[in-house]
Amino acid sequence: MNDNNNLIYEIKQIEGVEIDVLCNSLKALQDEYLRFTNNRKKIVIKEIRKGSGIFEFTDLLIVSAISFMEQSNTILQFAEYLAAVKDVILKKKEKLPNEMKLTPTTVDNLNSMCSPVMFGNNNILNINVGQLAKITVNNDDYKEISKHKKQIIKETKTINNSFSKNYIYEKVLFQWVQARFDNKKIGNQAVIKRIQEKAVKVIFADDNSETKTEMTTSTHGVDWQNIKYIVDVEIMVDNDRILAYKILKNYPYDSIIEENNNIELF
Repeated sequence: MNDNNNLIYEIKQIEGVEIDVLCNSLKALQDEYLRFTNNRKKIVIKEIRKGSGIFEFTDLLIVSAISFMEQSNTILQFAEYLAAVKDVILKKKEKLPNEMKLTPTTVDNLNSMCSPVMFGNNNILNINVGQLAKITVNNDDYKEISKHKKQIIKETKTINNSFSKNYIYEKVLFQWVQARFDNKKIGNQAVIKRIQEKAVKVIFADDNSETKTEMTTSTHGVDWQNIKYIVDVEIMVDNDRILAYKILKNYPYDSIIEENNNIELF
C-alpha cells in the first residue's frame, strides 16, 4: 500500500498515559476496523515514531475479498466512517452515511480509542490518513463523548434490538458453538458477534440447500464445527428478542479456519 494511505494514530502527549488505557485504545481501533471490513482486513503496525505517541498502521487482507475491497482505499473510508461516528455521538450529525447502523460496540470502541487524551494537559488525539487530517479529539471532546456514551448505547440498543421479522445482515462472521441436527432436546446454536454476544438457535432457509450441506459437512480434513463462516442471515425476532438466525447464504471461499492460533483461508 502507498504510505500516503496509511492510518496515523497520534497521541500528542504520550508521557503519563497508562499502559492499559493505551492498549485498550489500540485494541478498540483494531476491533472496529475488523468490524468495518466484516473481518476481511485487519490493521497492523508499520512504524512507531519518536516524539509524540505516533503509531502508523497499514492494512492486511486476512480473507479472500471481492476485488473492489482489494483495490479501494479501505483505510480512508474507515477514517471517514470514524469521523462520522464521532459527529453522530456529539450530535453534529443525525446519522451515519449509507444507512449504516450505530452499534453500542462502535460507541464503546470510539470512547476507548479516544481515552488517552484524559492524561496530560490539553492532550489531543489525531487520526490521519497519510497527510489528510480526519479526526481530532481533545479533552473536552472526550468528556462529551463519555458523557453521552451511556445514553447513546441505550438508544442504539433500543434501535438495533427493534428488528423487523425479516431484518437481514449480509456477510457477517458466524461461529458454531453447539451443533446437533437430530431429535435430541439440545439444538444447534451459533454466535454472530456483530449482532450480539449471546448464542442463539440456527435454522436454514432451505434444509435441502447446498448452503446447509456446506456448513454441516467436514471437508479438507477440517471439522465443519471449527470453521468460521461468512453468511447472509435473517434475524427471527419476537418482542425485540432474537429467537433464531436463519441462514440464507454461505460464502464458502471466504470461510476462516483457525488452527494453532493461525488463521488460514478455506
